[in-house]
Amino acid sequence: MTQTHDLFVLRQQLMVGGGSVEEEPEREGEQIAQYHRRLRHWHCNMSNGKASNTKWLYDSPINSDVEAKLRQFLIQPNNANRILGIQVCAYKDGQVIIDTAAGVLGKDDPRPVQPDTLFPVFSVTKAVTAGMIHWLADKGKLKLDENVANIWPEFGANGKDKIKVNHILNHTSGLHNALAGISETDQKLYYDFNECIKRIAMLAPETEPGRVQLYHYMSFGWLCGGIIEHASGKKFQDVLEEAIVRPLNVEGELYIGIPPGVESRLATLTIDAEDLILLDPEHDIYKSTSYASTLPSSYTFNMVSNLIPLSNTLNARQAIQPAANGHFSARAVARYYAALVDGGIVPPRHNTSEEVKVNTKLFTGSKEKIHDALLGRGDYKDLVVPNGKFGLGVGRFNAKDGSIIGFGHPGLGGSSAYCDINNRFAIGVSVNKLSIGVMTGQIIKFVCSELGFPVPDLYDH
Repeated sequence: MTQTHDLFVLRQQLMVGGGSVEEEPEREGEQIAQYHRRLRHWHCNMSNGKASNTKWLYDSPINSDVEAKLRQFLIQPNNANRILGIQVCAYKDGQVIIDTAAGVLGKDDPRPVQPDTLFPVFSVTKAVTAGMIHWLADKGKLKLDENVANIWPEFGANGKDKIKVNHILNHTSGLHNALAGISETDQKLYYDFNECIKRIAMLAPETEPGRVQLYHYMSFGWLCGGIIEHASGKKFQDVLEEAIVRPLNVEGELYIGIPPGVESRLATLTIDAEDLILLDPEHDIYKSTSYASTLPSSYTFNMVSNLIPLSNTLNARQAIQPAANGHFSARAVARYYAALVDGGIVPPRHNTSEEVKVNTKLFTGSKEKIHDALLGRGDYKDLVVPNGKFGLGVGRFNAKDGSIIGFGHPGLGGSSAYCDINNRFAIGVSVNKLSIGVMTGQIIKFVCSELGFPVPDLYDH
């Protein structure tokens, strides 16, 4: 394995000589100007540049014309040092149209990224965890509007008896700051899934359930994890295998808490100083992003700047943290969304001529019912905050005119995945050089433009 990059030192360097970013408005103004100049420069290069470094791309079959164009497109940002390692996979109408890997595993690890490389994808994880709860609901093991304490009796302590499953999925339980800071101050606890579940069951909510939507950036994982284990009577990872991994045939490419033996396939995260500053929730650029208004008080620059290097350590990678510790390949998460876009029908196996079972499904309900449940509309509209950013465990992805394109979830630093329910389209992007997500947005915008699909407003900056 490669060594963890010392971003703790980097963080200290950012603060030397002038306090916080907020205390240096002139410096921050110049950073914003530089950011927009770089963005215009990248866009120009990607639109007009000529491909020059095909060896940087992993040698794999080209599945479509749009993939051939994408590979030419990707080479230009590499020349500008904007990509370290990346995977892009997309499905259209149940078929793979893009499966591209490029770059290297890490700043100090020159081995090539391959299609089965495992990337830490942060909050992309949440949508997979939410899918497990929807799977249990489909099996009759729980109801989405059920009190959590009916499923998990210990959870009813300290005023939580009225919190329902949908409140947790919709980020309105009032537990948005629960166990905040343990990734910084108590890493032994952070690694201990079972103990975190016990402790979160004893905490009190800060707001009345269903009233305020604030992003449960870490607590979502322990809350959902507790529900999953108590509703199923099984361990979290056993349910993950049964509900998601085996039906999708993505064994070895989708983990929440890695097992021994996969270390050689792990991508290592890195981030430049200028990009780390942009991930500060108090930075003007970060405040302009789609989800900034939902961030709770404990989502801080200190948390972000510590979480990134921590996520490169083996102990953290092995931890079961169902909100933020997924290690996925892009093709595994794209396949997950390709199934969801068709109501749970599993696509044919990836890059194989093997015969597969017909109509293998994750869910028994209709496509419309599954989409309505995830988006919080139709029969499920009263289970979510009206016009909120989130459905039931996923982000609502809208066009600029406000119409719903589909659903998905971005992750800290740029990895992202979603599906377009009207066009039967699904895409996953995994990156190991973290930023505010401009590169991911440019890639998704390029692919959607080539296909004639609307671009989610999250990426259409």
